[in-house]
Amino acid sequence: MDNTNAKQYLLGSQDKLLKHLQQVVKSHSFNYRTFGTEIEEFVTAKLIEIFTEGGFIKSKTDYKIAENKNVFPDFILESTTPPLAIEIKSGNHSKKDKGKWSLCTNSNNDMGTLNMWAEKLQKFGGENISYIFIEYNFNDREKKIIDVKIAPFYRFLGLGKEGTLKYREKDGNLRPKGFNEPSPITSLNEFKGLLSKTIIFRSKRIAKKHLLKIPQEERKKVLEEL
Repeated sequence: MDNTNAKQYLLGSQDKLLKHLQQVVKSHSFNYRTFGTEIEEFVTAKLIEIFTEGGFIKSKTDYKIAENKNVFPDFILESTTPPLAIEIKSGNHSKKDKGKWSLCTNSNNDMGTLNMWAEKLQKFGGENISYIFIEYNFNDREKKIIDVKIAPFYRFLGLGKEGTLKYREKDGNLRPKGFNEPSPITSLNEFKGLLSKTIIFRSKRIAKKHLLKIPQEERKKVLEEL
């Protein structure tokens, strides 16, 4: 079974998933710190229901749920060829700073580490990796789901000022685009080019910073060894 129909069916179920999660939030107690992890079991349960209704799941062997957050992706539909990888992400429209809540335009959460993307693309193929991005607003006054967006993973990624993928330097974790910002990355090939550019750019920045910490008389030797 080709996964194109499964992807289209999932996209067509976006509103159904949104309404389901809105009801879940009303009937369950969630903490804004742990919501992103806690909501995943409700999303995966609904995915099983949706794909079963669509005829894509007929037995438990037709899908796989990640054992923990260190396993990518969160959900795999294995009844299609190739399998469809689905990762669940979420972002809060409110942020707490020094005890005060305010609205924000970007959750800046982890969207996958730079050095792991080559392996993910090789294993699943870039067009077979979809993100379900849950936008919510949790603060002292309210807890609600704002939207659920489903698209190829690269359409949720942001760009940095240097024309690279937006990332956190210390660990290479990619960062998302703004909630209401049009996707700056519109194709898999564009993402691949940016991925290579970003890995090189980050490596150079880190190398330069570390070189400056080495005494000048030793720096030349290190450069020669490289």
